[in-house]
Amino acid sequence: MVFALNAQGRHVEAEALAREVLAKVHEPARLRLALWLGLARSLNGRARYEEALAEAASADAPHRDVPSEHRGHEGGSVELVVANALLGLGREAEARVRAGSARDALPASFGPAHHRTVEARALLDRLDGA
Repeated sequence: MVFALNAQGRHVEAEALAREVLAKVHEPARLRLALWLGLARSLNGRARYEEALAEAASADAPHRDVPSEHRGHEGGSVELVVANALLGLGREAEARVRAGSARDALPASFGPAHHRTVEARALLDRLDGA
């Protein structure tokens, strides 16, 4: 529901729902990851980029010591949220690195036509001025 609300531009509702469920649910870790990413996306959608970076760091914390080749879609998904936040903060060079990492990681998990993979490519095109 959080991702659906974000997709509809209903970021205030997405944020509230993500925070509510995060406060109640402590397992499984994959659900918490999805909620943190949804929360970070809602914050990006409201131009609250510093907060989005903090939430993305929370989402990434359990996976930080796992090599990137073993992280699966978690790494690419976190990188994509971070890239959007960095771009919002005007940190384009850092955003490009993160978007490139997302673009490289996401197709293996979701395929080339998945909306996250497409979003990563579009973000890179935007950063590259295409």
